[in-house]
Amino acid sequence: MKKYLVLALTVVLALSLAMPMAALAKKPVKIGVLVPLTGIVAQGGQEMVMGIKMAAAVKKTILGRPIQLVVEDTRVKPAVAVSKAKKLVYKDGVVALIGVFSSGVGLALAKNMDQLKVPFLSTHVMTTKFYGLNPLVFRCGQLANDQTAVGNVQGILATPDLKKRKYYVLVHDYSWGHDAAQRFIKLAKANGITVVNPDFDRAPIKTTDWSTYLTKIKASGADGIYIALITNVIPHFAKQATDFGLMKTCRLVSGAAPGPLELEEGGSATYGIFGASDYAWDLQRFNPKAKKWNAAFWKMFKTIPSDAAAHSYVGAMNLFNAIEKAGSTDAKKVAAALRGISFDGPYGVVRISAKDNCMRNAAVLTETMAAPANPYGAKVYMKVIKIFPAKVLGPPE
Repeated sequence: MKKYLVLALTVVLALSLAMPMAALAKKPVKIGVLVPLTGIVAQGGQEMVMGIKMAAAVKKTILGRPIQLVVEDTRVKPAVAVSKAKKLVYKDGVVALIGVFSSGVGLALAKNMDQLKVPFLSTHVMTTKFYGLNPLVFRCGQLANDQTAVGNVQGILATPDLKKRKYYVLVHDYSWGHDAAQRFIKLAKANGITVVNPDFDRAPIKTTDWSTYLTKIKASGADGIYIALITNVIPHFAKQATDFGLMKTCRLVSGAAPGPLELEEGGSATYGIFGASDYAWDLQRFNPKAKKWNAAFWKMFKTIPSDAAAHSYVGAMNLFNAIEKAGSTDAKKVAAALRGISFDGPYGVVRISAKDNCMRNAAVLTETMAAPANPYGAKVYMKVIKIFPAKVLGPPE
């Protein structure tokens, strides 16, 4: 009788231990997605969500558990983003945060990481202040401003029509724009590229009429314009510059890539914009994985593959794989796994440096022009004219 009682107790204990494990296996791994879904960059935010959703669909599970994305709208406002992040962590129980379009929002979140205590991976923040900012803060997506400046300066030097031009620098008036201008101007001067306004012009984010700035550019004698404007604003600026007659004499180099739908909106006015960025769907001419990813993206969303979606997809895959590698959702273990992790995706190997928590990857120099026949129905596209290896863009490690 005593033997049977011991056996029964053993069975009960085993079942009691197994039940929580079974319940845990069904409990989703929650990931907080912070993106702008309203306001000036809502289109970019929607594309970011698409990329992260696609990554979740490909990955399917983490640690044998389903992935649950909890999406919140930052409205590109730092205070709103911080409030939403706290809600995601404290109420929803997310184990990591991903996304964020704006450098201002990203820096505000970074200041709160010691309270939030979860890894935060930005797919779009470009400010150089993100290098080594916090043990829990990572960048994996859009090129940083120093990397973009290297690509754009090298592109200018390699293009005879751009090399001898005098550049007027115009940026949006917040942390990203300021940093982008300073990085470009410093590198341009070091390479003999003329900048006519080294103190650069700062346009408020709400600017819709660019005539004041276009008048100043024309009066400066510049025949090149370097812009760091929010992506969906670029076609509006290009249209006004064309109407102003400025694009007959000037060439445009951009520190941010306009999205594919923004290019469609801008039409022929956006032809001839040069810029360095991580991704353009034209990369499919060179990279079979880009072609495969583009086809899968089109099948899933029926819209033109975008760089914002590609950045977010790659960032999410690195985050998901890091949690798997950590074997845990513990913040410190996941952060440790993120350092040095890499993913080979639509624009090659993207590795997060263990030195500064920011990615290193190859990038492309593109020029916008009329699109050839393509499966996506795009009328305008960013043609890849040069590919930069990761070691060229830096920064050194």
